Amino acid sequence: MKPPAISPCLGVSDTQAAVDFYEKLGFTALPADGDPQDDLRILLFDGEFALMVYRDEHLRGWLPVLKDTPVGAFGMFYLAVDDFDAYIERIRPLVTVQKDVMKHQSQKLFYFTDPNGYVIAVTQKQTW
Repeated sequence: MKPPAISPCLGVSDTQAAVDFYEKLGFTALPADGDPQDDLRILLFDGEFALMVYRDEHLRGWLPVLKDTPVGAFGMFYLAVDDFDAYIERIRPLVTVQKDVMKHQSQKLFYFTDPNGYVIAVTQKQTW
C-alpha cells in the first residue's frame, strides 16, 4: 500500500473511540503496536490509506508546537467514495450532519463531524 503525498494525522481525545467511530463508517484500523505510550492507529478506506488518529496528549508530546491546539482544529477533509448515495444512506444515522447533501459544480457533497469535531465531506470518487 502506497500512502498519499499528504497523510493526515488527527489528534483525538480517545484513540479507541475514534477507531470505533470510523470503523462504523466503513474504515478498517490496522492493529496497534501494543505500546500504551504510542497509540497511533492507521485507518484504511476501501483498502487504501485514509488517515491516522493519535491521542491528543501523545501528539502534543511528539510535536510540542501543537501543545495549545484544540482537538478538532480548523479545517476539513474529503472522503471520496464509490457509491455516494448508498454510503450517505448508511452513515447518516451514525454522524452529526453539518451540511446535508448538496450539489456544487455538479458534484454531490455531504458534510459531517466526527466525535472530535473534525469536519469530513463525502464526495463521489472521480478520476482526474
